[in-house]
Amino acid sequence: MKTMIIKLNSKWPDTALLREVSAQLAQGKIVAFPTETVYGIGVSASHPEAVKRLRQLKERKDEQPLTYHIGNLGALERLNIIQSQAFKFLADQLWPGPVTFLALNQKEEKIGIRYPKNIIACELVNLSGELVVATSANRTGKKSPKTVAEVLEHFPNEIDVVVDGGNCEFGQDSTIVDTAQTPPVIVREGVWADRVKETIGKIKDGKYTRKRILIVCTGNTCRSPMAEGWLRAEIRHHKLADQIKVASCGIYARDGHGASMEAVLCLKNDEIDFEDFKTRMCRREDVLMSDLVLVMSDEHAKFISNLCPEVRDKIKLLNIADPMGLSMQYYEKSYQTIKEKMKAIWPEIIK
Repeated sequence: MKTMIIKLNSKWPDTALLREVSAQLAQGKIVAFPTETVYGIGVSASHPEAVKRLRQLKERKDEQPLTYHIGNLGALERLNIIQSQAFKFLADQLWPGPVTFLALNQKEEKIGIRYPKNIIACELVNLSGELVVATSANRTGKKSPKTVAEVLEHFPNEIDVVVDGGNCEFGQDSTIVDTAQTPPVIVREGVWADRVKETIGKIKDGKYTRKRILIVCTGNTCRSPMAEGWLRAEIRHHKLADQIKVASCGIYARDGHGASMEAVLCLKNDEIDFEDFKTRMCRREDVLMSDLVLVMSDEHAKFISNLCPEVRDKIKLLNIADPMGLSMQYYEKSYQTIKEKMKAIWPEIIK
């Protein structure tokens, strides 16, 4: 068998070529690809023969697990992962990145999950539409490869497709964390080991996020920034900033814009500085990771429900009129109403 080698720019990979490779992956082919740590080899988990062949190449026994590689947090749903607050905190701090999590699924099976910070790896998985299991592209007991040349030394003409994305950034294996234990435990030190230890230390000390609140409006320029700014200030005032994280987004927002001048002024009049705020489009991953979703209107509630039906019970309607394009007086009225509504549900916010 002759290995197909496809060279891609690590920062700006050709999408058409990536689609071709992802199609090979979806068909059960073995594909080697770069991550920020080392090169990996992966197959679609839905092709048992491909998984068997991968184990044979790797010289790995059946009882030795393979790691699922994901390209977005939404894949955790498909894997039925039990997401504790400690898991969410670790994911928020360390993913995407060179850290592998061991986690329990709904069947209480412990599986490995890797969310690489590498465009080629993530896009390859996402475009395939498959659950992908992978391992480092070396035979068991041998050094993990950081270049395509090293991959081919391990597997000369034994892999269907090799994606050449250049040298790996770190050239060292990922750190593995067992998140099923309380507190989480490092079971293999690799890249970012010190950062992982620091993050686990915050969990041990109780100084980590226990609740995530997402505030949603239309453009993320008026109502949700005012709500986010006020709520963050209140949470700091009650010394809960380590435990409760607040963010906002808009269902039709564009990333990177500022809040409206009137919204910023309303907050400034309340001695809250929010001039550095940047708008953010509403993303499925943000919604899935949230424990409470505050929406300004029925339209926003419907949007979030359609985007993520499983979070419907987490949605709380504030029913705040949009002041966009109106006078400062309307902004002030909107801001005061936001404060009143959120004060009324304060016990639910900090629960």
